Amino acid sequence: MNYLDFCTLNGADPSDTFTSVENGVLPEGEFVVEFTLVVYSFQGTAAVRIDGKDYMMRRRSMSVWRPGQRISIKPDSKFLYKILAIGGDLGHELNVSSVFLTLFILDEYPVIRITSTYNEAVSLFFGAMDKVVCFDSNPYKKDCLLSLLRAFFYSTGYYIFRSLKFSGHELYKITSGYPMKEDNTVTRFIRLVEEHSQTKRSLSFYADILDYNPKYLSALIKRETGYSGQSMIDQYSVLSAMAKLSYGHKSVKEISNEMEFPSQSDFGKFFKRMTGFSPLAYRKTRFNV
Repeated sequence: MNYLDFCTLNGADPSDTFTSVENGVLPEGEFVVEFTLVVYSFQGTAAVRIDGKDYMMRRRSMSVWRPGQRISIKPDSKFLYKILAIGGDLGHELNVSSVFLTLFILDEYPVIRITSTYNEAVSLFFGAMDKVVCFDSNPYKKDCLLSLLRAFFYSTGYYIFRSLKFSGHELYKITSGYPMKEDNTVTRFIRLVEEHSQTKRSLSFYADILDYNPKYLSALIKRETGYSGQSMIDQYSVLSAMAKLSYGHKSVKEISNEMEFPSQSDFGKFFKRMTGFSPLAYRKTRFNV
């Protein structure tokens, strides 16, 4: 489904690169999205399949669907929701992947629950974007939407970090503020860490792929970001573990095996060193913010 298809289904203006609709129409059966969709539910439930995995959207659930993902959704009769559709050059300029570190989490848990506290902020963001869309004569409409969308994604990312009790503020600062140029070594390092850090926690693994001496790579990363490469790897890894403990239902042992720790004990020591909690203690505190 491309942006034009979506606009046609929902009677929206395809010349606009942003559409906000309430209880909009989505294709029946499986479809592949070619633009960014944010779906926020506020009543009822819907079974959602994303890239072959099954999830359930309930009241105050949010899901971000990105280009290339295979989606199918089966809502019940009470399901009410809001959709933000971001297409064309607006989606390109927004560059969701670069402004929303939490997509790292959403790759594995693409449906997240929003607390009642943050729900008010989400409603305000959506309302503000609805107002901006109506100002057709505003020459700064696109700039206003970009600012609001960036604020929405950054705020949601911070909310999820906070709900996970993630304390790696430097990681958030680096990934939200670092100029991510694809031909840059540090950018390539960060992308590799995002992809492999669940199971690969050694700096030498990344140095081999990038064809650098580990010490030189570490010095380069430190010089450009102010933080060590190993610190970034560890923080991405523990962030993934936090997401698994918060949003998933696997046991600590299953998570330890999935992340390829030598033993559950090693996983527990790593997790406690990074967070101050044992995995089980952390799981009991999730969303208590």
